Amino acid sequence: MFKKRFNYLITLLVIIAFVAAGCGSQAPKAPEKPASAPAAFDNQVVTKEAAWDAYKKVLAEVQGKTFPLDAAKAKELIQGNESKYLIIDMRAAEDYAKGHIKGAVNLTGLQLAENLDKLPTDKTLLLYCYTGQNSGLAMVPLKAFGYKALSISKGFPMAEKAGFEIDTAAVSFKPAEAKPPADPKVAAAQAGIKENYAAIAKQAGAKTLILKGTEVKTLVDSAPDKYVYVDLRAAEDYNKAHVKGAVNVPLAVLQDKIGSLPKDKTLVLYCYSGQTAAMATAPLKAEGFKMVSISTGFPQAEEAQLPLEKK
Repeated sequence: MFKKRFNYLITLLVIIAFVAAGCGSQAPKAPEKPASAPAAFDNQVVTKEAAWDAYKKVLAEVQGKTFPLDAAKAKELIQGNESKYLIIDMRAAEDYAKGHIKGAVNLTGLQLAENLDKLPTDKTLLLYCYTGQNSGLAMVPLKAFGYKALSISKGFPMAEKAGFEIDTAAVSFKPAEAKPPADPKVAAAQAGIKENYAAIAKQAGAKTLILKGTEVKTLVDSAPDKYVYVDLRAAEDYNKAHVKGAVNVPLAVLQDKIGSLPKDKTLVLYCYSGQTAAMATAPLKAEGFKMVSISTGFPQAEEAQLPLEKK
């Protein structure tokens, strides 16, 4: 009898202890939610955004009259500060070999595109080519990658006139180590910019992007319905005279007016000298447009006797 009561008492104490422990314990924690995945983004959209952001930086330089940069001013900036600059000669190797600005490395458009993520970030890049157009094509891509970059107006001939020291000794380009951005959105944008610039440089290298006025006239006359002239100059200059049928989209409002340009035609760009039209190429490429440009701008359109409309 006593043994039964003792066993009963022990069982009761165990139950009480268990219940007490349960009452004193905290409710179990809800399982932690898994870390949310990064927000999805469209590669084409982020490439466009990066191109237009970089375009605005170059546009500010156009408005501040530091792009394209006068050769004499470029010489003044560099003198005594050579270690702070990397001079890039974008001409063909055979022309570079004949004579170039002392200390310049030789990178054509395609080579520059290949090394777009391997340029020094601690130097200002100073570009020049034959007439300013090819270096103008590179400005937006370079700024999209965060580089400080300048372009000599109207290219190598102006550098010679400004009194830059000319040399024939080749200077090797030493690519820096590529450092992909940690932000996947920035990395995607830069990859898109690099791909687009490579396509632009390839077209320019094949001489099917920057054309003489006479070449443009032949091209458009052969299929007028497939082309539209885009005048990138200020409205007051457009109103004085422009290529017949050209639409006026000044550089300052290009992004705002992008929806008015047809994507089923090839844009024929022209400006004052061809250099700012070149600068507009990268964002237009990112938007999916096909284009060519008149080599030295509106003056060459006049020389080629393209049909004009004048007040």
